[in-house]
Amino acid sequence: MAATLFDRCLSLITSNTNLASVARTAALAASINVLFSTLELRSSAWCIPAAFEEVTIVATLLLVELAVHSSAKRRPSRSAAAAATTRPSKAKVPLTSGAAVGAKVASQQPWSDSAPEATPSDLGLSTRLQAAAKAGDLPTAEAAMREMLQVGPKPSVVCYGVLVAAHAKAGNLVAAEKWLAALQQAGIGSPNAICMNIVISACAKSGDLEKAEAFLAKMPELGVEQDVMSYNAVIDACARAGDVEKAEAWLRRMRDDGVAPNVVSFSSVLHACAKASDASRAEHWLSAMTDSPGGPLEPNTICYNAVIHACCKAGDVERAAYWIDQMTAHGIRPTVNSFSTIIDRLARTGDMATAEGWLDRMAQAGVEADVVSYNMILCNYSKSGEPEHAFSVFQRMLERGVTPNTVSFNLVLNVHARTGDSAGTRQRLQDMRRLGVEADRVTYSTAIKAFAKHGDVRGAEALLREMHSSRIQPDVQVFNAVIGACARAKDPERAEKWLQQMAKDGLKADAASYHAMIEVCAQIGDFQRAEQWFQKLDKAGLQASASTYNLMVSTCAKMGDMHRAEHLLSKMEAVQVEATGTTYNSLISACAKRGDISRSERWLNRMTASGAHADVASYSALVHACAKASDLPRAEGWVRKMEEARVEPNVVTYNSVINACARCGDAAKAEVWFQKMLSQGITPAVLTYNSLINACAKGGDLAKAEHWLRSMSEQGVLPDDVSFSTVIHACGQKQDPQRAEQWLERMRSGKSAGVEKPSAFCYNSVTQAWARAGDAGRAAHWLNLALRDNVECSAASFSAVVAAFVRRSNLPEAEKWLRGMLDAGHPVPRSGSGGSEALASAWQHKGEHARAAALRSLPVEAPAATSERSWRMSASASAGRSGAASWRQDGGSSRA
Repeated sequence: MAATLFDRCLSLITSNTNLASVARTAALAASINVLFSTLELRSSAWCIPAAFEEVTIVATLLLVELAVHSSAKRRPSRSAAAAATTRPSKAKVPLTSGAAVGAKVASQQPWSDSAPEATPSDLGLSTRLQAAAKAGDLPTAEAAMREMLQVGPKPSVVCYGVLVAAHAKAGNLVAAEKWLAALQQAGIGSPNAICMNIVISACAKSGDLEKAEAFLAKMPELGVEQDVMSYNAVIDACARAGDVEKAEAWLRRMRDDGVAPNVVSFSSVLHACAKASDASRAEHWLSAMTDSPGGPLEPNTICYNAVIHACCKAGDVERAAYWIDQMTAHGIRPTVNSFSTIIDRLARTGDMATAEGWLDRMAQAGVEADVVSYNMILCNYSKSGEPEHAFSVFQRMLERGVTPNTVSFNLVLNVHARTGDSAGTRQRLQDMRRLGVEADRVTYSTAIKAFAKHGDVRGAEALLREMHSSRIQPDVQVFNAVIGACARAKDPERAEKWLQQMAKDGLKADAASYHAMIEVCAQIGDFQRAEQWFQKLDKAGLQASASTYNLMVSTCAKMGDMHRAEHLLSKMEAVQVEATGTTYNSLISACAKRGDISRSERWLNRMTASGAHADVASYSALVHACAKASDLPRAEGWVRKMEEARVEPNVVTYNSVINACARCGDAAKAEVWFQKMLSQGITPAVLTYNSLINACAKGGDLAKAEHWLRSMSEQGVLPDDVSFSTVIHACGQKQDPQRAEQWLERMRSGKSAGVEKPSAFCYNSVTQAWARAGDAGRAAHWLNLALRDNVECSAASFSAVVAAFVRRSNLPEAEKWLRGMLDAGHPVPRSGSGGSEALASAWQHKGEHARAAALRSLPVEAPAATSERSWRMSASASAGRSGAASWRQDGGSSRA
């Protein structure tokens, strides 16, 4: 009982109430007065002035009161002690514009220091709520809160604050706002500034600037004082949204409201300027830090880096370099990020030499480039496909002691993949294993693509199996790469096997998977199978892409199934898959090749009506079809329409229209189109000249045909066999065998670089030209040269020589050439001036009935050729001059 009474007295004296303060003052004043009186009584030497006594009493009382108040602040209440278990720790967070705000807000307690103490009955549910909130278990925290609301005890301000803050940190702003409103309705108190700051910071992170501003404006209404962190959270929200003007406005308003901005305030504004690529604005605010109303603020690394970032985004690398120098001049050491920002900008703009130079500059500044810096440069080389430079940077990275990470290897692997370098891919994978760098899904996917592009199906399959063994689940794209490799190898069975494996792995084939299957079937000409896979794609509920439809339409067109091709195009329109120019061109070209000009024209008109762009291939296919049909007016009409549509004709277009002129024998128009072609800056090709020569030849203008043949060489275009054979044939048609012979001699002399040796057509043309002219000797001479040069001569050439000798009554020679025709593998004609009946009649007219009968008994079909026996014509000089020739058997030859 005595102890209890003593405790109550002690509690009364040491508490922080007004009554305790009065009791302490009276007790201490009395005690000091007694002390001084005793000293004076004990010794007459002690004479203490009254003023000194009063000062001593006041000083003692002041010290005691300060000690009591300080002790009360250090001694936590029960509710505060319970809430302390949920207070987040003050983790060290790098000071960035956004992270600084979030870190400072997160390190503070979302409840008021003046919150009322919880009674012992509160502690169970309150502790459970706070522990659950700290662990991120919001359902449990809310369950505890609902229980407190339903059955009691009533939750305190602390409980509401903890729940609001927990939802805000989790990004659930709707729930945070709900509990904040519930706290306001409960009327038990207000949240503190820290709780509100956490909510505003959450709004900033979610990008909801409007809501962040609304919460800041609501703080005075709730009786909560706005502090620097409140404004910083809103400025951070503006910065994240890239709204420079609002960020600046809030910074100014912060000053106007008497809240001094700190470094974080300015760094957030600088971050907004950087995000908006406004370098001049960023520089202005960096300078403004030294004129801050609350006193000069020293910019830190983050501030300088934001300005450097702004300059780089604005494309001013030189200005960014200037600010790095300024950092150093102000005693602030640049970081890796300072340099990497510049390197990244240079790499993105393709200035790779300068970007690599900054790596050296980093080293000179005593800053070691990290793997991210090197990856920035590797990324550009990987995209542009520059293997030598990429491998050089990668090697430099190793030499500097920087260990490549998975991203580094993936970028280098992509370089190998672009070129289909399977050997290089294998080496990089071995390097990864040696350095202990873990491969990820991208690694395997990229490597598999490299093998697939190289056509190494086995290598791609082996990597896919290794991926499985490494417990990395391949995705659909990886399987598609392997299936694509099988498709390029024209192996549909293998491709189908991997499609089945994909299904076993629980992956659903996508449209690209089916496209690969359709492609491989189309490549091997199995249209029926391709059609089946197309139907499977449809049954799987997948939408075929435009490229898949193009493939199907093209395949149908090549197979000549125009009805099916047109049906597929109609289906494309029905499912709203836009038909591209490639789709229409397949149909136009297929119809054109079939000679169906009207159908081609209909598809071209439909193409333009659909809004698809008709290109030079569309029009050229139609012009070519008109040329094949010898319809020159129609071909010229489509060229004019092409020009009206502002589609520039190319060399193929002009070749086709000139060919149309040639087929019609209109040399004058052919030359007009040729000159127009030159005026458009299009260089004629050998086919252009051949069509022009043919036009002149058909028009009977041999001199012009020869002129264009000579012009080819002068213009640097090598004539081919067709060029010469067209002129030679024209000479023969003009009954000028000597001229034809001269062109053939030129071909045989090797003076024409574009021709290795004359074709059979050239020999046949000259042979038949001499035969028609009645010079059997010269005709036999050229036929003999053709056989000696192993040129397959036509039956018409043999018949022409036979007829020429019959007309000259040189029947023995005629009979030898007739039998030579048989031995050369040609059927002997029964009728005609060069046939067996004409020669037999000539022998019979001379009384040679036996020889005539023998000739009439010759088979009209050629005997089977053997490799052991062939005939060659050998003519002596005298025989050549006289037209006589002799046949000799040559067992070493293998002529059929």
